[in-house]
Amino acid sequence: MVNEQALLTDLVDAINAWMQGSRSRSLSGLARRTSVAYSTIRRIAQSESVPHPYTALSISEVVMTTQQRVEFLKNHFPTIGNLMDECYVNSIRPDPNDESLIRYIRQEPHNRIFNIAATKKGTTRSAILSLCGQMGVDALEEMIDDALLVEMPDGTVKYTHDNWAVSNVEDILDLVRHSTEHFDKHLVGTEGASLMHATGAVRAELVPQLKALVLKFMKDLNALKDDQNSEGGVHFFCDLMYSLYDRNEWNRYVNQEMDG
Repeated sequence: MVNEQALLTDLVDAINAWMQGSRSRSLSGLARRTSVAYSTIRRIAQSESVPHPYTALSISEVVMTTQQRVEFLKNHFPTIGNLMDECYVNSIRPDPNDESLIRYIRQEPHNRIFNIAATKKGTTRSAILSLCGQMGVDALEEMIDDALLVEMPDGTVKYTHDNWAVSNVEDILDLVRHSTEHFDKHLVGTEGASLMHATGAVRAELVPQLKALVLKFMKDLNALKDDQNSEGGVHFFCDLMYSLYDRNEWNRYVNQEMDG
């Protein structure tokens, strides 16, 4: 279970440190950047309200550096934090240009281009021209000018590091929504694409196994793509999610466990 008071203390300290970092920063600005109501932000900053985990993650994305956010997640949401620590943190730059990154991954064709460039292989202007046309080259130029991507002497265009991670729920959902547009239906039936959808109903005590299956797949996938022997020129994307249709079913189970 989450230690709510410890979580609130760490989040308030991070908010205060973030505010002190620039005179232009404010609670209202934080509310806009996180899409969290100002009244909620104010109550959290004044230690008057313990945030919902969803809200805490959104705030941490803005007020913490990558390293700080990973430690925060490991302390309060260890399943997510340990996964990020194991799979990502050693490969992402310590001070990413978060504002530019989030802005561009919400746009097309910027989203598609960034996802291709932010790999060990990277991409090239000619590849982007072939895939996205002149609009793609213009988008590529924007991201290079904004120092989000860098063009190497050999013409390869890459993100500044090979791996990257986003922990804000809304940003991840944006990425998934873009992926549905990128999905090539003509590749279904070949090795180039696969698609599935499943529903079911299990005993409450088995629900954690669903999450364990998802996390295992994520670890296995990251191990494959980070293996030097796997490196090649075929870019891919993979999205995976699971959720309960009725969160009240889970809440009732948690309450029963606590009462028992």
